[in-house]
Amino acid sequence: MSSYTETRADVVEFFPQIKYGMPLAICDRSLAYHIGIHNKTLWYLISANSKLYTSFSIAKRGKSRSFRAIHDPDKRLKRVQRVFLARFLNKIPMSPHIGAYVLGRSCLDTAKQHVKSSVIVSMDIKDFFPSVRRATIRKCFKSYGYNHRVASLIAGLVTFRGSLPQGAPTSGAIANLVANWAFDQNIMRDLAAIDTGWRYTRYSDDIDVSHPEKRSREEVFEVINCVRVHVSRGGFRINDEKTKTESYWNRQTVLGVVVNTKPNIARFEYERVKAIIHNCLVDGFVAQTPRSGCASTGALISHLRGKLAYFQQIAPHKAAKLRQVFDVAREIHRDETKDEVDFGTIGTV
Repeated sequence: MSSYTETRADVVEFFPQIKYGMPLAICDRSLAYHIGIHNKTLWYLISANSKLYTSFSIAKRGKSRSFRAIHDPDKRLKRVQRVFLARFLNKIPMSPHIGAYVLGRSCLDTAKQHVKSSVIVSMDIKDFFPSVRRATIRKCFKSYGYNHRVASLIAGLVTFRGSLPQGAPTSGAIANLVANWAFDQNIMRDLAAIDTGWRYTRYSDDIDVSHPEKRSREEVFEVINCVRVHVSRGGFRINDEKTKTESYWNRQTVLGVVVNTKPNIARFEYERVKAIIHNCLVDGFVAQTPRSGCASTGALISHLRGKLAYFQQIAPHKAAKLRQVFDVAREIHRDETKDEVDFGTIGTV
């Protein structure tokens, strides 16, 4: 028994990825084996990478003439990336400070960590996915114990033209791993050195830092600078225009959730959605589409469905009331809602 334990300890020492729950891969063949594909298929997917994506753009919600680039992998590559996500990436336990792209977690879980704060600092990372470069991904996986060759193959499998594509099933989890390795841990270490009361969360590219007690202006500036410096050193950039500080005597929000005393829906947002649904009931979805700023009736319905699902997480009783009216509106104007699938304004990149 002791001999087995010692042998396993030696293996873990040389191959730390086992400690994190990931499969042992020491070459291209073993990596392909654990993904469940032939070695030649792995090399093809990496070498023909640029031909296996369809690129288009969608309008950013709430922003006119602003588009988000989407790079969608073809069925073969997407299937392999999903297997890699399940067998490798989802095995790694994620710290509670990470909210997005983690099974079983939502924006509400992140917002709850900042309830009853004296001060909340919210910051935004600019061009989050495109900033995750292939070389950084390789370094990150080497830190998990994979050798240079295997880490390079993994980076090649999950990137498009040298960076993370928004549209691949692996991108969210990879972004989490890289960000946690590149700056999350460093930020939390230095925040604890400033004051152990500081709480740090990151939901994709949204960073929130809070403290339950009143802090001096100088300390808040020190915290902001701490986050900005470590994010920059990690190869990312803070969008300074979106940095904001909210004190307890004002309405405090994290990811759109009001967190002053308990998680709640912002009143103006609830009333806005309520008004749109009421107008849809009275005038129909077609008449309400241009007023709401949506490109089509399908886009409007998708938008309302998303809002109701979001409200359901935060305040189920409020969401239930709106959903009742929404369902009645769809039944009354069912001729207008035949085509509900809409991906927004699409254009070539």
